[in-house]
Amino acid sequence: MQMQFPPMSRLNKGIVITFVAMFLLNAILAKTGFNLSALLGLSSGALMQGKIWTPFTYALIPGGLLECLFDALIFWFIGSELENMWGPRRYAYFLITTVLGAAVIFSLLGFIFFSGSSLAYYPLTGPAGMASTMCVAYGVLFPERTMYFFFFPLQAKWFVMILVAMNLYHGVFTPGGVFAWAQLGAMLSGFLWMLFVSNPHLKNTLAGKFYGRNGGQGLGTGDRPHGRSRIRKSKNSHLHIVEDPQDRNDDDDDDTPPTYH
Repeated sequence: MQMQFPPMSRLNKGIVITFVAMFLLNAILAKTGFNLSALLGLSSGALMQGKIWTPFTYALIPGGLLECLFDALIFWFIGSELENMWGPRRYAYFLITTVLGAAVIFSLLGFIFFSGSSLAYYPLTGPAGMASTMCVAYGVLFPERTMYFFFFPLQAKWFVMILVAMNLYHGVFTPGGVFAWAQLGAMLSGFLWMLFVSNPHLKNTLAGKFYGRNGGQGLGTGDRPHGRSRIRKSKNSHLHIVEDPQDRNDDDDDDTPPTYH
């Protein structure tokens, strides 16, 4: 039987090409003695030096070849499916939330525990936080589907539990635990984002406070953003952030909150 690979979406293709190119560039520059991670990697020490771009750029530099290949596969297989379900804009918000969530946790831990030491300048790099959070999202949406822990097939919900447990273990019992807490921060922020966009009452309340209920842009309690529902439910999903691609308008794919069930 011939194995079929899912098509890679445009956004994920661009992300994968970017961090693969950055990995190769970093390897080439390392031969000349220049460390790209020192410029673009995130650390509390770098933030204190004014490198305010690092909370966004750190995720573009994989730490090693295996990490680069593994994360590329996650973006290809899982990321493309999430983008096809959510739409490019909502998927991009999800990724940005996970990147910033990991950055906030890692930076706070650096400021609290490593301020004034050389460890404050040890950078966090790589898209592993985004990849791990995609696995969490997949496990929440499709808990009964099969994922592989190395070569062992597991239901997605158990795979996610093992992934979280491993990071908790590394965060508590290993010297480099701060990096595990960064991944946990990414997973938590991504999961909270899913809860937020799937809760129409919370989202409409915040939108009403931000724009003003009578300003023409806010959504009142009785308002409906569209005349028809664009939500498709799946029996395999407990948290429905899934839309019918035929009904979705990419220009406003973030306007209608999905339901949560």
